[in-house]
Amino acid sequence: MADKNDPEVKYRQIRNKRLPEERNQRGMRTLSYHEAVNFNHFDTYYDENGLVDPVSRIEGGMPLDMTECRDYRKKEWKYKESVKTFIPIRSKPKQPSVNPLDDAGLLSFMTFSWLTPLIKIAYKGKLTLENVWHHSPHDRAEPNYKRFERLWKEEVERVGMKKASLPRTIWRFTRTRILMSYLTIMICMIGAFLGPAFVIRNLLIYAESSEVNWQLGVGLVIAMFVTEMSRSVFFAATWSISYRSATRVVGAVLTLIFTKITRLRSLKDKTVGELTNLCANDGQRLFDATSFFILMCGAPLIFVLGFCYTFYLIGPAALLGCSMFILFYPFQAGISRLTSRLRRQCIAITDRRVRTMNEILTCVKLIKMYAWEMAFGKAVSAVRSDERKVLEKAAYVQSFSISTSPLVPVLASILTIVLHVMTGNDLTASQAFSLLPAFNCMNFCIRPLPHSVKAFSESSVALERLKSLLEMEEMKPFTTRPSDTRNSIEISKATFAWDTIRNEDEDEPGNSGTAPVTNGKTEKVPLTKDVAESEEDLVKTLVNIELELPKGTLSGVCGSVGSGKSSLISGILGQMRVLEGTVGLTGSIAYVAQQAWIMNASVRDNILFGEDYNQQRYEETVRTCSLTHDFNVLPAGDLTEIGERGINLSGGQKQRISLARAVYSNRDIYLLDDPLSAVDAHVGQHIFHHCIMGALKDKTVVFVTHQLQYLHLCDQVLLMKDGGIAEKGEHSQLMAAGEDYARMIQGYMTSHCDEETGEESDGEEEIEQLNNIKGGKLIRQSSKDAQRKKRLSAVVSTTSIGDNGEVLVVKEEEEEEDLSGNLVTEEEIESGSIGWATFSDYFRAGGGYLLTGLVLLTFVLSVGAMTFGNFWLSLWLRQGSGNTTITVGNETVISSSIRHNPDLHFYSLVYGMSIILVLVTITIKGLSFMKFTLRASSNLHDKVFRSVFRSPMSFFDTTPTGRILNRFSKDLDEVDVRLPFQAEMFLQNSCQLLLSIAMVAYALPYFLIAIVPLTVIFMYIRNLSGSALRELKRLENVSRSPWFCHLTATVQGLATIHAYNKTEETVNRFLALLDKNTMISFVFYCAMRWLAVRLDLITITMSTVTALLVVVTHGSLPPALAGLALSSVIQMTGMFQFTVRLSSETEARFTSVQRINSYIKGLKPEAPMTIKKTAPPESWPVEGRVQFQKYNMRYREGLPLVLKDVSFSTRPSEKVGIVGRTGSGKSSLGVALFRLVEAASGSISIDDVDISTIGLEDLRSKLSIIPQDPVLFVGTVRYNLDPFEQYSDDQIWSALERTHMKQAISGLQHQLEAPVVENGDNFSVGERQLLCMARALLRHSKILMLDEATAAIDPETDNLIQTTIREAFSDCTMLTIAHRLNTVLTCDRILVMEDGEVVEFDSPGSLLADANSHFHAMMSATELSNQLLN
Repeated sequence: MADKNDPEVKYRQIRNKRLPEERNQRGMRTLSYHEAVNFNHFDTYYDENGLVDPVSRIEGGMPLDMTECRDYRKKEWKYKESVKTFIPIRSKPKQPSVNPLDDAGLLSFMTFSWLTPLIKIAYKGKLTLENVWHHSPHDRAEPNYKRFERLWKEEVERVGMKKASLPRTIWRFTRTRILMSYLTIMICMIGAFLGPAFVIRNLLIYAESSEVNWQLGVGLVIAMFVTEMSRSVFFAATWSISYRSATRVVGAVLTLIFTKITRLRSLKDKTVGELTNLCANDGQRLFDATSFFILMCGAPLIFVLGFCYTFYLIGPAALLGCSMFILFYPFQAGISRLTSRLRRQCIAITDRRVRTMNEILTCVKLIKMYAWEMAFGKAVSAVRSDERKVLEKAAYVQSFSISTSPLVPVLASILTIVLHVMTGNDLTASQAFSLLPAFNCMNFCIRPLPHSVKAFSESSVALERLKSLLEMEEMKPFTTRPSDTRNSIEISKATFAWDTIRNEDEDEPGNSGTAPVTNGKTEKVPLTKDVAESEEDLVKTLVNIELELPKGTLSGVCGSVGSGKSSLISGILGQMRVLEGTVGLTGSIAYVAQQAWIMNASVRDNILFGEDYNQQRYEETVRTCSLTHDFNVLPAGDLTEIGERGINLSGGQKQRISLARAVYSNRDIYLLDDPLSAVDAHVGQHIFHHCIMGALKDKTVVFVTHQLQYLHLCDQVLLMKDGGIAEKGEHSQLMAAGEDYARMIQGYMTSHCDEETGEESDGEEEIEQLNNIKGGKLIRQSSKDAQRKKRLSAVVSTTSIGDNGEVLVVKEEEEEEDLSGNLVTEEEIESGSIGWATFSDYFRAGGGYLLTGLVLLTFVLSVGAMTFGNFWLSLWLRQGSGNTTITVGNETVISSSIRHNPDLHFYSLVYGMSIILVLVTITIKGLSFMKFTLRASSNLHDKVFRSVFRSPMSFFDTTPTGRILNRFSKDLDEVDVRLPFQAEMFLQNSCQLLLSIAMVAYALPYFLIAIVPLTVIFMYIRNLSGSALRELKRLENVSRSPWFCHLTATVQGLATIHAYNKTEETVNRFLALLDKNTMISFVFYCAMRWLAVRLDLITITMSTVTALLVVVTHGSLPPALAGLALSSVIQMTGMFQFTVRLSSETEARFTSVQRINSYIKGLKPEAPMTIKKTAPPESWPVEGRVQFQKYNMRYREGLPLVLKDVSFSTRPSEKVGIVGRTGSGKSSLGVALFRLVEAASGSISIDDVDISTIGLEDLRSKLSIIPQDPVLFVGTVRYNLDPFEQYSDDQIWSALERTHMKQAISGLQHQLEAPVVENGDNFSVGERQLLCMARALLRHSKILMLDEATAAIDPETDNLIQTTIREAFSDCTMLTIAHRLNTVLTCDRILVMEDGEVVEFDSPGSLLADANSHFHAMMSATELSNQLLN
């Protein structure tokens, strides 16, 4: 219990007393990223008991000066709590620690008895994530991270970053604990050696003697019990220390890595998949290496003792046997290097596969709509094929390494004995069967070497990867203040550059991709020493920027696609390198990204973003950002959970929530990157006037936009062109100048004469007009009471219906009311033992039951071959001289020496040749097992990939990407690598164990009597621990997914996190999720050792019983059989518990197979890709007529309809505009057309073919869509435009020219082969939309759907693109979903949707002529005022 006078306790009490209102009153704000220079909250001096600010030091009575503080801390010995563990038995404290390990005494610590209560809870089936203990304060990631970070900084300061060593830092971090574990392993090894060296030899000598000495016999039996007990208990203590050390190392290193990620300027060539792999798999490698390290330390001592003893026992022949052990070390070193090399290759390929899977899962909707499943399936298969080749080689090496460990003592004993006998020496049973346990004892020390070698080789690769991340440059906030205090931002003669993105297929430094381009003009510059140590290239993007933004001004930024608008904001945020000039800013920053970053949390949490809730301020923000109506239709209002990447929100809703986050944060500077592109025209007006010009009127706002109608209201306007500021000034000045800006505005006025207004007319009147149109209502008028009643029985159950998927689907709950608004389904945690079905599926995946039986037979034969040697040796020794007589003096007597046996050469030949038998059977076993397991894992991968890929969109919408990715990263890694490793050792040891018991029973039949009660005890312990191990492993798997998701979300939202200075909160969230996972993992490993200690007691009992039987049967039992029994039973020591633990661990590994199988069997697929009987002709559709007939659609059974009795038909090649309020069902029409969801009733026909009767691929391959959110894949420009390689270069260049991207692509170094990074981040959003347009042009489908596809494109390019679309798709049927009404005025007819129904369908002229029409009302609300732009 903590002392009340402890300064740390005082600090906590004082801090907790501070009310939230004192810290975050309205109008107060958190510091910006740039004000929290160099992450001071992490760089503060670390002390063991936490970070304490100066005010709290004074209030808590602590010394203010840090030197005094250090002296103050020195008064308290840092090992004060640790030494309490040496108390043999500790009484239960009145106030127990959060973790019972901290209250455990020495006996409890060494036998893991502190874990027994949890084992019993698991046995009763009541173990959940909630009732697993929290980490001990000493084991939590935060304090260990702070200490490790300090040590790492000292290492870097001492030798520099390039020479800094992570292994050396880990050694400094854990050296005290390692030394303690070294002490325990030494005691364990000595106990393990004394048993065979002293006790067994004396027992055999006693068996050979004719005299009966009960005192000696019983004394030797007791000695065997004591030595074996000391070996077992101290071995357990070693593991207890090692596991705790490993947990601390993993927590510290992973937090260091995550913190590093949050500080990066850019990820460069690192991908989300690679970073996930780094934290998941490499973290586990680090845990294994730290755990197994100490086991290598005991081997040299035992080897020296063993060599001396065997030399004393046998003589010079022992040199040959011991040389086997000596040779084993360089052999393992070679295996280690080979494993390390193969692991590097495998990790690189696994990263590619996980990255590809992450990309597929992120873009699965577009892939399905384009019917690209086949292409991406082949891409994954190709990577998996490469991965399998390396896995196959690694499996050969791994199998050979596992087999050689038990083989070494067999080879050593056979070669030693054969040499000893063939050189004319005698051999007695006491010699032979004392030699075998001695070699087995030496083997006990080298047995962990395969584990250690594997762990070390893999951890060395992992540490290299971790080091490469730590070497990456961190984001350096701007510390310069503006020279003029009236300015918020000052940029003087600044040149900004992006980091070059390397093409991973090219090794030469010069061969690289590009950062975001500026109209194709990307100039590469070498990095100076001042910028970075490496010699990589940069890409100049912004040149000679001169900018002053006075406080409280609104600055509009416009320009064509790729002109550098978003890069200007990135430069202000510090995401780009400043090569020349200066950047000065003061005040805190809020940032609204062009593609809104939304967290998997409630709407309110997304808006608050870590700030305290202030109701008045919050409601004001919601009203300002036009979210009130959205909250009314959400099932749980603002408490509704938002899916990953905002999948259950429309594009406009995501953008407004992102804007609300900025407004609520109450910052000084607002960087708004095209915030109105995804919203309806009237909503855009509301936001501009009430939010940007209202709520933010006293703030400094940088407003990037393509909505030129608002620029005249800005205090100043910047026109970006070719990476520079071409024009700057007030709107009227720039219009008077008559340059590019004036021409752009005039062109905009000409083409947008019917578009939205820049001056808001009386908003109240407009809304009233919209709400009271005769013949219908645009805004749903259901009363608040009715809406509230609806929400009482609804939760969001599925997600978006299109890329601007407005329709939110609700699921009615009949029995209970639910206001939770939960969207993401909880991950199922299966309980109970692994069923036979899981094993059966694995066996079938490996090749069937017959092949499984043959593989198991190879294990029996290989172990039988090794056991045969001991059996033959016992038989040989019992033959003695073969009744050969010899003359001793004048007497003829029967010899007792095997030297005189006439069949000596026969016995020695058979004994020696057994080596060849062992080698042959081991080779066959290794090859067959490797082939079997690899086939199983590959088949499971292919099946789960097909199952996931063929699932409907509702599955992807309600399942986090991290959870699915978990199956393809961690779970598949378990099945690929860890399960075969564990299973091979389990099967090998099981066979050895059974044959050892058979040998003891053969020598001592009475031994079987003792086996019966021991078997009962064993079954009880096994069942008790088995349930705990299974449940803990499942919980560990489930607790891993949240921090996977958090890591993914953090990487995707780094810019936003940096801008709002939420790095600390993000890291704290990671710490909480990581602690939960590592605690469960730690308890899982401790549970295995809990089982091991208790099973060791059974084997110690077996050894004691065997020794007792040898003493009791003195005179009637041949010494050779006594030796066989003792050597066999001593071989079981350690092996029994290890084998049972392996069985539990192997079963636990099968949970990954079970989880993969749950997706293979549990996911319902979509309709067939092709149906031969009803397949349409290749030329279909010829005319492109689309007909909806009384079409109704719901997203799942039991959910309300989202499309209601929709009926309309298009003419051949007709251009149809689709308009309507948010939630009216516009995007649902696209979902229906592409059959992402099947019809509830009614039908859709294309050229008189009912689309529900044909295959999905036949349908989707004939349609095209250009989504609102552009999607690009990792690869090349060519791959993104033509993944099937169906088109020539000329066709591709033609498509790029027509979408005005030819200049930009031709300016890249590799042109069509230029790399595209994850999410297409090396292109601007506008350029991505143009590339998606080029993709659709190449495909040239007869039916095309555009979902506000030009939202992020400047008006000038938009006009050109609209012309291109009209010309290129003149013979196609086009369905255009629009927010900007001008984009549909040229359409042949307009379809107006409301509440899932078609309310109007006529030509634009007819609808505008009808004053009572919905479309007329919408246009009235967005009528352009040309005079304002003049």
